[in-house]
Amino acid sequence: MRSPTLIIIISLLTFNLTLIAGESPKINEFVKCEISVKQKSMKAGATGELLISLKPKDGIHINLDPPLTLKLDSSVAYLLVGKPIFSKTNKSEYIDIAKPIKQSFTLSKKIKPGLVQLKGTLSYFYCSGSDGWCARFKQPIDISVKVIQ
Repeated sequence: MRSPTLIIIISLLTFNLTLIAGESPKINEFVKCEISVKQKSMKAGATGELLISLKPKDGIHINLDPPLTLKLDSSVAYLLVGKPIFSKTNKSEYIDIAKPIKQSFTLSKKIKPGLVQLKGTLSYFYCSGSDGWCARFKQPIDISVKVIQ
């Protein structure tokens, strides 16, 4: 009987330490995020485009201030080009979720053929207009690109 109790206590402590450390959960219950690459395969040195779709639940919107940021982990294999491109709603303080957010990136000219993992973090603020709260979310990015000759 003590083993299951001990396992539960350890699990709860680990969960609480994760919250204290400030790590974000990997899934946002208020906003569904889909990330894809426009070009499924690319040559070394080519420029590609990430397509990011944010679909908030009814009553939730994605704020422009503070701004949305996208950072890829440091790598010699790829590099972001410019800033994320997105449309604004009529109110101009929210991102237009009807259109994907686009972010260009370039593969290194020296990269060898095979799969490359683009890893990073998309940070954004989402708010509930009716309940009057906002929160920041850090969406992990981990997507494959096939490098061809």
